[in-house]
Amino acid sequence: MRRFRFSTVATVAIGTIAFAACSDEQLPVTAVPDAAGPDARASTDATTTDATTTDATTTDATISDASSMGETIGEGGDAKLLDVASTLDSSADAGVDAAAFDGSDGGTDTALPDAPTTRSVTLRFKAKVGNADFACGTTYPDQGSTAVRAEARDFRMYVSNIFLVDNTGNKVPVTLETRSPWQIPGVALLDFEDGTGACAAEGTPEMNDTITGTVPAGDYRGIVFSNLVPDSISHGDPLTAPAPLQLGAMTWGWLYGFKFVKAELAAVDPPTGDAAPGLGLLHLGSTGCTNATDGGEDFNAPPSVACTTLNRNEIHLTGFDPATSVIIADIGALFIDTDLSQDNQCHSEGPACPSLFSALGLRYANGAVLPSQTAYRVQ
Repeated sequence: MRRFRFSTVATVAIGTIAFAACSDEQLPVTAVPDAAGPDARASTDATTTDATTTDATTTDATISDASSMGETIGEGGDAKLLDVASTLDSSADAGVDAAAFDGSDGGTDTALPDAPTTRSVTLRFKAKVGNADFACGTTYPDQGSTAVRAEARDFRMYVSNIFLVDNTGNKVPVTLETRSPWQIPGVALLDFEDGTGACAAEGTPEMNDTITGTVPAGDYRGIVFSNLVPDSISHGDPLTAPAPLQLGAMTWGWLYGFKFVKAELAAVDPPTGDAAPGLGLLHLGSTGCTNATDGGEDFNAPPSVACTTLNRNEIHLTGFDPATSVIIADIGALFIDTDLSQDNQCHSEGPACPSLFSALGLRYANGAVLPSQTAYRVQ
């Protein structure tokens, strides 16, 4: 699998540098040490060096054409062949200031433009029922623990706390952008249903399977995310909240807050007799929320104390390349241990919940994060 790499390449061009000296009087000869050794120097004509003359063309040394020979002649007549690249590499040993080779008149450093430190990223998701593509109105055989024919009724989820994992194992946060109506900086909504077939009851035609944001430039091979709405906004009034927090189908009301995951898979055939077809349902959210007083609970107000069980998972996926990989959300794997021939609904509480929580990486007893999950995989 190709890795996704952000890199910056800088190219520094060093211009041709030539020094020339011209004087009316004899100057002292100064030897310039060479990184290649004390004897690696260009010799000068001794007769010309010793001569005293006011003719600038014969002062101290015979000046060769620096542009054609690549030489630098010292002011005192002692010449040294300078290879610019090797001089820069060995400037510390040779006592030469590398700043003098920046190509500027003043010999000062020329600042390079800052390399970009962040890049845009698009995280792609795809809903599946086992190995088949998810679609409302489609019947899927062999679903649940009793292998019944089933049809999807809903599949939506909130995603937050997203990190990419670099090649050293560090978690690097993804900054979500505002992209109405699907995401705000704190949370994004994925919507795999299109309001057709059995999804028509509470579904909508609009769909979304991507999350966009920015990350620091780097090499990434994993992803971490959670199904949740941050607690600071999870119990606000949905009527005044920004999209994507305005969907009535994704909230229990102001008190209980939002449904982090809404997944429903219904049997097509009735079990026996006059019984209705079974329904597998998961509405995941926080529990233990209350604002009870002597007058009871007010469902149109937020909790007066923090919810006792937050039910916030943390999904870890390896082998993920943001440029090419797709995250599979498998509703079939979610209900694989649920008897869909019967009515088995989990509203974050009840006997149908343990296997569904486990598939999402949560321990039902206390909402703790489990080290494994089965609902998500990388493709």
